[in-house]
Amino acid sequence: MPPKLIIVIPCYNEEEVLPITSKMFLDKITKLTSENKISGESKIMFVNDGSKDKTWEIIENLAKSDKHFIGISQSRNRGHQNTVLAGLMEAKN
Repeated sequence: MPPKLIIVIPCYNEEEVLPITSKMFLDKITKLTSENKISGESKIMFVNDGSKDKTWEIIENLAKSDKHFIGISQSRNRGHQNTVLAGLMEAKN
């Protein structure tokens, strides 16, 4: 059985690029799944770091649109490293 991959992506005010990069990550997950290199249960986890734009709204819509997208949101900006750590801790569960 192939391993489950969870890609953790910290996000801060990414509304302009998120629609583009999310498709790129989904294409990669789909390719690796079709090659049986990773499990179909693999995920792309966006961690919102207290964005002030529509980043969280976009993440929520992505999660509704495809099972590979998931998201968590921090109540305020905690910085890149803490955001990655929060995502890794969530992915571990």
